[in-house]
Amino acid sequence: MSKYFLYVLVSAFVVLAVIIGTAADSKTGPKLGYIDPNKVLQNYDKWINFQKQMQDEIAKYQAELDKIKDQNQKQQKYLEYQQLINNKIAQTQQQIEAEILGKVKEYAEIMGYDFIFNSTTMAYGSQAYNITDAFIKYLKTAKK
Repeated sequence: MSKYFLYVLVSAFVVLAVIIGTAADSKTGPKLGYIDPNKVLQNYDKWINFQKQMQDEIAKYQAELDKIKDQNQKQQKYLEYQQLINNKIAQTQQQIEAEILGKVKEYAEIMGYDFIFNSTTMAYGSQAYNITDAFIKYLKTAKK
């Protein structure tokens, strides 16, 4: 009878361990994180280089504007340059943001994230889930 009792007791512990193990797995849930897209963009090398390029281009346009004496012509040229610059910035920013989004997906797959959210569209996110700095570090070390 004591062997039978010992067998039942050991079996009960094994079943209990299996139940606790599966319950723990179901409680972990998906792996979540969020990034601050503005901070990512400001630290992305392609964006930094583009901003420097745009500053040089704006200086060139300003030098051309300074040569124009007629105020009406100057105003017209200014508006043309402003539109050119704004279009170039919007187009390049859109391309770079699409590139970063691809890198977010790549990072999520490598690091095992189920969801990575954009902090600008969240009402609240615990700082514990902020992976912005880790993602920026990944961007700087990832193959271009």
